[in-house]
Amino acid sequence: MDLSQTVQWSREENISSSRAIVLSNVPLDASNDTIEKVLNTVKVFGRTKICGRRGDVTGKQLFVLVETSTDLDPSTLPPEIGIEQEAGPWHVHFVGGLLADDPAAGNDPFQIKLLALLQQEGKSMDEVKAIVMGDQSPKSDISVDLVNAIGKLVDRCNQTSTDGPSYRKLRLFSGLKPVPPGEEEYEVWMEQAAQMISEWQCTETAKKQRIVESLRGPAADIVRFLKVSSPSATANEYLAALETAYGATESGPDLMARFRHTYQESGEKLSAFLYRLDKLLHRALLKGGINAAGINGARMEQLIKGALTNDMVALRIRMTHTLQSPPSFSQLMKEIREEEHWVAARENVKASVATVVSPQASVPSELQNLKKEVKELSTQVSQLLNVATVTCASDLAPQKPSSKNPGSVNRDNPPKAKSTQPLVPGIFCYKCGEDGHKKWECKAPEDLRKVNQKLIKMHRLQGNWAGAQ
Repeated sequence: MDLSQTVQWSREENISSSRAIVLSNVPLDASNDTIEKVLNTVKVFGRTKICGRRGDVTGKQLFVLVETSTDLDPSTLPPEIGIEQEAGPWHVHFVGGLLADDPAAGNDPFQIKLLALLQQEGKSMDEVKAIVMGDQSPKSDISVDLVNAIGKLVDRCNQTSTDGPSYRKLRLFSGLKPVPPGEEEYEVWMEQAAQMISEWQCTETAKKQRIVESLRGPAADIVRFLKVSSPSATANEYLAALETAYGATESGPDLMARFRHTYQESGEKLSAFLYRLDKLLHRALLKGGINAAGINGARMEQLIKGALTNDMVALRIRMTHTLQSPPSFSQLMKEIREEEHWVAARENVKASVATVVSPQASVPSELQNLKKEVKELSTQVSQLLNVATVTCASDLAPQKPSSKNPGSVNRDNPPKAKSTQPLVPGIFCYKCGEDGHKKWECKAPEDLRKVNQKLIKMHRLQGNWAGAQ
């Protein structure tokens, strides 16, 4: 509750407004005995009775409603009461003083709230009239300045407390080579650290602590040595010391010369080339090789000069920004990526059309390949048929009689190897395994092992025999 509700509170307790007072700023743990002891120190109150306790709007202090035995005179009431070094001081508010002098207007809720607010703020009706009429008193000016100062202090406190325990930590960096698992390269770590220091809304001591907790090994030793030699070093000086130890040794002009001789590589997108240029340009800016005002112009100039001559995206960008002021990195990257997407979309359409047309164009070549394969298969089949025909003819041909006995066939004497007729290839005896005669003509002992070897050999060489002829 607030003071504007004290009149209604006294009415609820059936206490006359002329005998009712309200004590404010009373602690929550104050007992009734302590309050009565303080009230008894003021004789104008007479005998007092505590009628109620209610918390204020903050919930940290109390309003205490007290009824006196006699009617009170506002001119004799003390503004504060208390016992030195024991209790108080507590503000005293006369409930009857919150009502207007005119009895007819005493029940107006707005007037009751207005008077309670003025009494709580320590203002008077004259000061309110001066503010309304435009003639502010010196006291009101002091109050306005105080309010403005308090507001600025509150805003500063709110900004300081925005970084809580869950702030984004820096990644680990030790300066060791090769880079251990879980750590970052120096350039990546430095870019993150420089960005986070500018965004952290905390004290300088907290920034230095967050940098130190991300360092390991030799990098931590460098910062520790700097802290010993210069205890008042700032977070930016920490980063400068690390830059001296692990950063590039090139000066600003050297980096700008390297920037001027950076060109787009074959197969590299223009957006990737722009990113390389901007990264090198920012390093030159940190080294003092170029001022911030000339970054956009230098970036655009080198992008046009260093791009490949057959890059359509670079040609479009060159034509677009020839007569315009150079855009920022974000705007330029957006335009380049949109152009690259448009060019890629057109190439995809061409590739899809070629894919649809290519099967019809390849039909004649496929027919020619099929005809060639059929011809080769026909040649192989004809060769196999010729070999089979020769083999069958030799099996069915009769044995010629000897020249000495033309009228009879001598089955007891097999033909000699010196006969004028050559041996038919592939003819051998299935009994003894020898070449030149058949089983019914053989009188040699049976040799199945030799027969099997002959059969296996004939099976292996049968396919190539026609080619040998």
